[in-house]
Amino acid sequence: MKITNLHYFENMKNYLTISFLIIQLSCMANPASDTLLSRLNEVIDNREYFVGLKQDKIDKIKKEFLFKERRDEIDIQYNYFLALSKEYQTFKFDSAFHYSSQLIDVAYKSKDPNKIIKAQIEFANILITAGIFNEAMDTLKSINLSVASKQNRAEYFSMMSRGYFDMESFSQSKYYSRLYRRNGVSYFDSALTCYPPETWEYRSLVAQKYIKAENCQMAIEILRDIISSYQLSNDELAIQYMLLSFSYNIQNEPDLALKYMVESSVADFMGAKKEAVALVFVANALFERAEVMLASKYINVALEESSFYGSNFRLWQISQYSPIIKSEHIVTIENQKRQVLKYLVIVSVLSFLLIASFTVIYRQISKLKRVKNMLEATNGQLAMINEELVLANRIKEEYVGYYFSVSSQMIEKLEKFKNSIYRKFSRRQFDELALELDSINIHKEKSFLYTKFDEVFLQIFPNFIDKFNDLLKENEQLHPREGHLLNTELRIYALIRLGITDNEKIAKILDNSVNTIYAYKTKVRNMAKLPKEEFEQEVKKIKRF
Repeated sequence: MKITNLHYFENMKNYLTISFLIIQLSCMANPASDTLLSRLNEVIDNREYFVGLKQDKIDKIKKEFLFKERRDEIDIQYNYFLALSKEYQTFKFDSAFHYSSQLIDVAYKSKDPNKIIKAQIEFANILITAGIFNEAMDTLKSINLSVASKQNRAEYFSMMSRGYFDMESFSQSKYYSRLYRRNGVSYFDSALTCYPPETWEYRSLVAQKYIKAENCQMAIEILRDIISSYQLSNDELAIQYMLLSFSYNIQNEPDLALKYMVESSVADFMGAKKEAVALVFVANALFERAEVMLASKYINVALEESSFYGSNFRLWQISQYSPIIKSEHIVTIENQKRQVLKYLVIVSVLSFLLIASFTVIYRQISKLKRVKNMLEATNGQLAMINEELVLANRIKEEYVGYYFSVSSQMIEKLEKFKNSIYRKFSRRQFDELALELDSINIHKEKSFLYTKFDEVFLQIFPNFIDKFNDLLKENEQLHPREGHLLNTELRIYALIRLGITDNEKIAKILDNSVNTIYAYKTKVRNMAKLPKEEFEQEVKKIKRF
C-alpha cells in the first residue's frame, strides 16, 4: 500500500511540475505575440508539405524535359536549366549553383548575347543569395551591357544594387558601408529608367529608395499598395513584407515591424525558401522582447532550414545570434525551474489541505447519498403503495357499481317474476305457470353475469389480454372467441389480478369445480414462459395502462 501511495505522489509531483511550467510559460508569453505567431507556428509544423510541393514542381520540370523529342535543341535546354536554376535558387544552393553553371554553358553555345547576360545575372543572383559577394559582383561587372535588352538591363541594375546593399549590411567598415550604399542607390536610379512605372518592380525600387533616404512613410504606402494590388509569388511577397518590416523598424514601431517580418517568414515557408533570413530576424525581435523560449525555437528551425539550403554564409549569419539566444534560453529555464520548485512547495501544501477537504466532503456526500437512496427507496415504495391503493379504490368503485347494477337488475327480474307467478297462481293457471317456470334460462343469466364482469374488468385493465399474452410462449397466446370479451382461462387470471387467488373462491364465482379450475391453471402455466410462482406474480403486476 505504501508503494502505491509513493507512485501516486510521484506522478502527482510530475504532473504539477509540468502544469506549472506551462502556466509560467503562458504568463511570460505576450498574448499579442501568441495571436501573431500562431500562423507562423502552423506553417513551420507543415513545412514538409510545402517542401513536397516544391519538389513536385521540380520533378515535373525534369520529367517534361526528358519526354521532349527535341531536348538536344539549345533553346529547350536553356529554358530547362533556367527553370531549374530559379526553382533551386532559394531552395538548395549546390543544385542552384550546378544548374546555373549549366545555364551559362548552354547560353554561350547559343551565341545569343541576351541569353548569356540573362544566365550571368541568374548565376550572380544565386551567388548573392549564398553570400558569395565578390564572385557575384565580378560576374556582373563582366557583362557587356551594350548588347543587352531593356529587360536584361533592368535586372542587371537591380542585381547590382542588391549586391552593393547586401555588402553594406555585412561590411565592418564605415567607409566601405557608405561607398556600397552610394553605389547601390546609383544602380537603383539606373534600374528605374528601365522598368515601366506601372510594374511592381519599379514601385518596389522606389520604395527601397525611400527606405534608404529614411522617408519610411512613403515607402510603407507604396509597399502596402504593391502587396494588395499585384498578384505576387510567395518569394516576391516575402521580400515586400521584409521591406515593410524594415520601414516600420526605422520608424520605431516594433510591433508592426515584427508583424510584417512574421508575414515575410510565413511566405518563405510557403514558398519553401530555405534561407530562413526572415525567421532569424523574427527570433532576434522576440529575444529583444524577452520571449526567449520562442526565440530559441525559431533560431533552431532557422539552423535546420539553412543547413538544408547548404550555404556556409547563411549558417555563419545565424551563428551570430544562436549562442546568445541559447545561453539566455538556458538561464530562462533555470529561473523557471526555481520558480516551479517554489510553486511546487506551495501547491504541495495546498494539495494536502485540498485532499483533507475532499476527504471530509466525500464522507459527507456518502452520508447524503445513503440518506438520498433511503428516501428514494421509501418514495418508490410509497409510490407503489399509492398506485396500488388508487387501483384498489378504482376496482372497488367499478365493482361496487357493477354489484349494485347487477343486483338491481336481478331484483327487478325477481319482482316481475314473483308478480307473474302470483297472478297465475291466484287464477289457477297452472299450465301457464309451468311454462313460466320453464322459461327461466340459468345458463343465459350466468353468461350475462360473466359478460358484465368482463366489461368492468377490461375497463380497469384495457391492455390485460395483450400483457397476459406477453407472458406466454409464442403461438400459445389466448384469445377469446368472437363475440366474447374473456374466455374461462383469462377470467380465472383476471380474478387472480384482482387479488382472488384461492381456487375454491374462484370455482364458486365461475360456477366450476375446484378440479376444473386447477386443470385450467395447470394448462396455462404450461404455456407460460416463466415458472409458476413468477408467472402469477407477473400477472399480479399487470398495470392498469
